[in-house]
Amino acid sequence: MTCDITIKDVAKEANVSVATVSRVLNGLDRVSDQTRKKVLKVVKELNYVPNTMAASMITKQTQMLAVVVPEIENPFYTSVIKGTVNVAKEKGYHTFVFSTNDSESEEDAFFESSLRRNVDGIVLIGAHKDPEFYQKMNKPVILVDRYIDGCGLDGVIIDNFGGAYEATKYLIEYGHRDIAIITGPQTFNDGTERHWGYQQALKDNGIELVNDYQKHGDWFENNGYQSTKELMKLTKPPTAIFAANNLICQGTIKALRDLELTIGLDVSLVGFDANDLAEFVKPRVSVVKRPTYEMGTHAAEMLIEKLKQVDKHDSFPKKVTLGVELLKFGSVKYLG
Repeated sequence: MTCDITIKDVAKEANVSVATVSRVLNGLDRVSDQTRKKVLKVVKELNYVPNTMAASMITKQTQMLAVVVPEIENPFYTSVIKGTVNVAKEKGYHTFVFSTNDSESEEDAFFESSLRRNVDGIVLIGAHKDPEFYQKMNKPVILVDRYIDGCGLDGVIIDNFGGAYEATKYLIEYGHRDIAIITGPQTFNDGTERHWGYQQALKDNGIELVNDYQKHGDWFENNGYQSTKELMKLTKPPTAIFAANNLICQGTIKALRDLELTIGLDVSLVGFDANDLAEFVKPRVSVVKRPTYEMGTHAAEMLIEKLKQVDKHDSFPKKVTLGVELLKFGSVKYLG
């Protein structure tokens, strides 16, 4: 019977030490691939099931991770979750997902609940804007996408500034000078850096910043929709729009459709992040693509590595910045 098989039996059959079997089962790196494969083969042959309850009592770990996101409907967050969960599964961790609805109070509720106490570490796309909130964390936490300087935590972000700069420069290279931006809140690095990238590209090319062309709101579709309608009502509407995230871009596409304006002919458009609508409308919308899945995998790897450390609270936070890619399609008209 399975319950009669012990870790000692696995070690004896594989001709390795009990400690080596334990390292393999816990996903630790200090084992050669050949030994790892041999141990896992024996585990399968003997149908050995580790006593996780006993292991957790010894190690003080539950082998549970949490992924906390503002919402789960947005494809960006879904992709980050997928990357995190897949790496966690490979390393022998279970994962659960918690949505805060981008609410600080709901985020507080999670961190005050038993859910937080029952996990070893957390991958977090935070709602809180105060660095002191993050400084009080008593579990290993990796921030993803949204990062606040001075928070004291490790993080995985993308080159928001560079992506926005390249998107705006692309429009300028196609002869556009009346370029609008529709972006989200300026409370986190994502909103501020994309706005700065847009502004810097205009400044570097001698184009005056126009306040009416700079629209701020939330990161949702309705902001893109309403802001686009307001922009197109201006006495001098923009010839091009930079939509600073996927949902804003969707709203912009729908507004232009309702205004009976053709993308790539009447108005040029570049988005930030891939989205289904931008991919399937004709012409397909040019977008800044960020490595969303890889953000999740990097975060999970960083978190699990931190869980292996004796001192889980480093003096110097690590911040990993991933690159982005501008995908050019047919949504930008050449003005000469």
